[in-house]
Amino acid sequence: MSSFEEALNHLIELIGEHDSVRDYQAIEKKIKSLPELSKLAHDMKAYQQDAVLFQKIEKKRAQKEADQKAQQMGEDLDKLPIVQDYRAKMQDASDLLQYVTKTLEEKINEALGND
Repeated sequence: MSSFEEALNHLIELIGEHDSVRDYQAIEKKIKSLPELSKLAHDMKAYQQDAVLFQKIEKKRAQKEADQKAQQMGEDLDKLPIVQDYRAKMQDASDLLQYVTKTLEEKINEALGND
């Protein structure tokens, strides 16, 4: 294994051990264990897809109804504390990855003299 691969594996390991990533993985596992939540999200996506289809075939009333149902389901999901917690933890993990990516890019550019 090259030193690059070793460094990459070490970075992956460190990121995986970070609190924000572990918190996100834990809440993601909990979300996936709630089938009623998955069904609600699936139904919302189905209404969104229906609305797009109705728009394409110019069924304005059906499109409006599907949009309203999808929006209501989305609002219902947004109000659930577990969904709010999931999104917050996902944002924290995403922020960490963006920080790592930006830092790597800056260090590589610096090393290559591409400031």
